[in-house]
Amino acid sequence: MSVKSLTALTVALLIHVTHMMAGGRIDTIRFVNEKNGEPRYLTVYTPPFYHADSVYPVLYLLHGMHGNQYSWEDEAHITTLTDSLIQEGLIKPLVIVMPLCVVNDTMTAYQLPTYVKSMHDFNHHIKKGEFEALFPEIEAFVKNHYSVGRAMIAGLSSGARQALNLSKQYHFDIVGLFSPVILQRQIPKKSIGTEYWIRCGSRDMFYARSRRINRRFNRYQVSHNFRKTEGRHNWQSWRVYIGEFLQYCFPTNR
Repeated sequence: MSVKSLTALTVALLIHVTHMMAGGRIDTIRFVNEKNGEPRYLTVYTPPFYHADSVYPVLYLLHGMHGNQYSWEDEAHITTLTDSLIQEGLIKPLVIVMPLCVVNDTMTAYQLPTYVKSMHDFNHHIKKGEFEALFPEIEAFVKNHYSVGRAMIAGLSSGARQALNLSKQYHFDIVGLFSPVILQRQIPKKSIGTEYWIRCGSRDMFYARSRRINRRFNRYQVSHNFRKTEGRHNWQSWRVYIGEFLQYCFPTNR
């Protein structure tokens, strides 16, 4: 083999290896509300070889009661999972936005309050819908700083309730409800052009609620995809759900 051919082969192999080793990126973001000066916190995943000239689908991924904007990375290793699915050709490259879903002074970006206090605070702010009210700020920030198009949303436990509430205000093609903690009165009573993807374990403490949600969606003829699993209300289940949800929403064949 000539030197020229060997050099070309070496370059090609280096490009191939670089491609195989390249991973997505997680950005930790703090931005300030221009009107009242309040901080907002996000972590954002961008895929390997992200380029601003391309347009990527976006998934807003919400944590639960005792979580924060780092939970999906810390507990579900979302970067590693998504990189792997992309490199295996199972999903399209996408942007994932993971916001801090609690709006109060005691929940910071870096330290959670005590278990009991976080439960009280999260319930309080969920009832007031404060995260839903600030979602337009988050969406505007993402659209201004990332090249995104078609949007989906998903949440676990109480975060699923926030995802459901947001789906009634903003259009998402598919909404993921993982072990959802949702009140019956919050369920849409007619089709709004959104499909709800619901997973809950048979040993989950909230499984009965998921069954009722399924029956309500059947009664109101709301498009949904419900399946019972064997898991509990924990990250062992949610790691599986997010992998399945990514492949359901962002397959490479459509």
